[in-house]
Amino acid sequence: MRALFLDCISGISGDMTVGALVDLGVKPSALEWELSKLHLGDFHMHFERQKRQEIEGIKFGIHEGATHTHEQDEPAAHGHAHGHSHSHEGHHDCCGHDHEEEHDHDHGEEAHHHEHSHEHGRSHADIRALIEHSDLSHFVKERSLAIFQRIAVAEGKIHGMPPKDVHFHEVGALDSIADIVCACVGIEALGVEKVFASRLHDGHGTIECAHGTFPVPAPATVEILRGIPLGQIDVPHELITPTGAAIVAEFAASFGLMPEMTIDKVGYGLGARELANRPNVLRAVLGTLT
Repeated sequence: MRALFLDCISGISGDMTVGALVDLGVKPSALEWELSKLHLGDFHMHFERQKRQEIEGIKFGIHEGATHTHEQDEPAAHGHAHGHSHSHEGHHDCCGHDHEEEHDHDHGEEAHHHEHSHEHGRSHADIRALIEHSDLSHFVKERSLAIFQRIAVAEGKIHGMPPKDVHFHEVGALDSIADIVCACVGIEALGVEKVFASRLHDGHGTIECAHGTFPVPAPATVEILRGIPLGQIDVPHELITPTGAAIVAEFAASFGLMPEMTIDKVGYGLGARELANRPNVLRAVLGTLT
């Protein structure tokens, strides 16, 4: 059985997941093509080969607007793909961000700032309709919708509203769609039949969000990971983002040591920040269960 083990050495986020899958062999052009089926507008995707404490991997990012760079199937030092959508990984107005909108984060494109005039966002119902009416595969639709449902249920519980009424920040909604859909596309493309994950540990401290200061783990992250073992380590930063939490909660069959498997490939998805005592990477191990 084809298996994927997500070794959350320094937590997990959506963009780190996508970066790790690309490092395992998923073509950026395939992600661009699938994302274009959602008709979200112009976008450009970045797949940059970088290092975190001498571990090399892929740092993934995606931004609105066209770019002059051309598409590359193999990530280079500064590889880009160009298509018609937009995204980034932050999507929460108060319960934790996955990419930088109001404060610095540890993962992927979380160190980028954006200036947007949009004051409104997309509701969970809007996002469901967008995915349901697309030409994405049944697998990608089903799993993407399930991941968004996890986030919406968590947000709804925190804010005291039905999941269908949860609104995602304009930037964050698009960002989250890209990371979630690309993660599902990548897992399908690699032929993964079962996913496992290491035990999850977040950092500590606080994060500044639209509605105030919140402790790490972020409220949405805690809600999404209910029923899953979660601890904290002595790193003064958020390590598990809500989108990363929802992806691993949806796919992982168990959380613990790596199962016995014949390893075929190992990939690394990189976060933005250099951490003091550990490489800021998500390690993905692809192989066959023995």
